[in-house]
Amino acid sequence: MEEKVAVQVITKYLRKGNMARCLRDILPSAGLSKEQREDIADIVHIVVRWKRLYEHIIETQDLPLSAETYVQLAKDGAQSDAMKYPFEYRYSCSPFVADILKDHGDWAEYLNETPPTTLCVNFNKSTTEEVISMLHEQSLPAERSLLQTALLTTSVSKYSKVIQERYAHVQDESSQLVSFLVASLGGSIFDFCAGNGGKSLSIASMTKNKNKLYAYEINATKRTTLKQRCSEYNANVIVEDSLPKRKFDLVLVDAPCTGLGAARRNPEAKYIVEAGDFPETQISLLSQASAQVKPGGFLFYAVCTITLEETSQVIESAMNANGFSLLPLEDFQYNKYLMKENYGFFTALPRGDLFFISVMKKPF
Repeated sequence: MEEKVAVQVITKYLRKGNMARCLRDILPSAGLSKEQREDIADIVHIVVRWKRLYEHIIETQDLPLSAETYVQLAKDGAQSDAMKYPFEYRYSCSPFVADILKDHGDWAEYLNETPPTTLCVNFNKSTTEEVISMLHEQSLPAERSLLQTALLTTSVSKYSKVIQERYAHVQDESSQLVSFLVASLGGSIFDFCAGNGGKSLSIASMTKNKNKLYAYEINATKRTTLKQRCSEYNANVIVEDSLPKRKFDLVLVDAPCTGLGAARRNPEAKYIVEAGDFPETQISLLSQASAQVKPGGFLFYAVCTITLEETSQVIESAMNANGFSLLPLEDFQYNKYLMKENYGFFTALPRGDLFFISVMKKPF
């Protein structure tokens, strides 16, 4: 049954792409248990993670080009001898991504790992100890990670009481690291493109609602979700319906990007062929956001990607346009989890996504 449903998902994915949507379209109505659904999702992730390699194997071994073949290769663990293949097949990525990763062999290996499910504890409703206890009561694993809000668990925990009752939310640990850094800089904080509110929720948790926290999201549907989540999580966040005219001590721009640094969770990102229009969008967002930073305040840029076009080049352009200076972050509590790069840092948490962050200070 599980293999049959996995083949259905892969059939749709090969035709239309968008792995997450294919899973959402098929799994909820498949009449499966939560555990079965997670097992199928694991198979689908393996297929998509190794799709480029599997295509090469299918072509060179003259195998049938079908969803059944992809699923069988995944079940057989065909990637176990990937090291004998050329780089782009070995790490199952596009030539564009291969060129980026050839100088970062550790990243190439890392982006093909299966990530843990990480929770961010909501300190406005619970404690780490209580969340661990609740997960254990449901026979679900839970262990502390490196950040005080982060717990490592299993994917089935997404259906647990702690999620349903908003005692925690699913959030990668590097995303939580970004939130810790934002919170540590203090003052009034504006989450400029907040999406569904993941970082707003974690900042509210880490500060226990002590900071003045504001958020905006241009998409009205996401903004409605953002408001609802802030209410459910007891997060004191003022969600703006339009860009406010006031200025803030810190403006966070968690910008849309290619998502290559999160390829463990969304392996489709490994097949991008260019950065596309993202750098233009990112530079535009930083330009807009810079106007909302108080003199002497901070403009915080974060993207879960590693392309040069979306990282250092964006910051270089933004600094030239706005006259901001880089903040070195030497005194940050979790500085050891940051790897210095031109114009910013890459995150270096052993279980988190690869983020690029840069904090710019506005002149007085």
